[in-house]
Amino acid sequence: MSVPKLHVNDQSPIRDDNSPTQKATESPSSSTRKSLHQNILGKLRPLPLQYHWTVWYDKHSESTEYDNRLYVLHEDVADIATFYRVYNNYPWDKIRLRDSVHIFRKGVRPVWEDPENLKGGCWKFRVPKNKAQEFFHEIAILCMANEFQAALEKEHDHVLGVSTSVRFNSHMISVWNKMGANERSIKILERTIIDRLSPELRPTSSGSNSYFYKRHDENDGYQEAVAASVSH
Repeated sequence: MSVPKLHVNDQSPIRDDNSPTQKATESPSSSTRKSLHQNILGKLRPLPLQYHWTVWYDKHSESTEYDNRLYVLHEDVADIATFYRVYNNYPWDKIRLRDSVHIFRKGVRPVWEDPENLKGGCWKFRVPKNKAQEFFHEIAILCMANEFQAALEKEHDHVLGVSTSVRFNSHMISVWNKMGANERSIKILERTIIDRLSPELRPTSSGSNSYFYKRHDENDGYQEAVAASVSH
């Protein structure tokens, strides 16, 4: 089975002003992205992240057995420098149709049946291919920098990870939270995601179906996946 390999170069530079795998020349909006996120990156660079993160590859399969489709690409991302060594060296253009990459809190598997995810859900964004990598880059940084988590503290909710999945003419990019029945938390997370993204990456209204929220238990196959995990 073909899974894009990760070749990490410890000398890979940290690039914080644009999506690191994008074009060599800057677009007019690159300075906007830099101004929105350079403060976060500046604060993080000398410090460990509050949570450790694991990067996963998810090979599309009809199987409900996560062991048949999940592969760890990098087990322990503890600081922003490590994240960029992983991110800058990953062959994002080699991800196959319907395969996914997840960045999740260490110890949490990016599957519905993980105990942390059982009662959770996702904000899902359909992002055009020409914006997908920049969108995922910003979402990942905001997640690991605790920008989303800080917004949910009063709701006692948790943002557990982010995912990007390749579709035919777009990517489905998801932000996973623990409490799928907490309407207030869900709305706070939506507002925080939209507000913190660079203006040119912000999706249109959720009414247009460019993004939406879905609880894990609303997915076909959820009950089977949970039952299979219990039987093991």
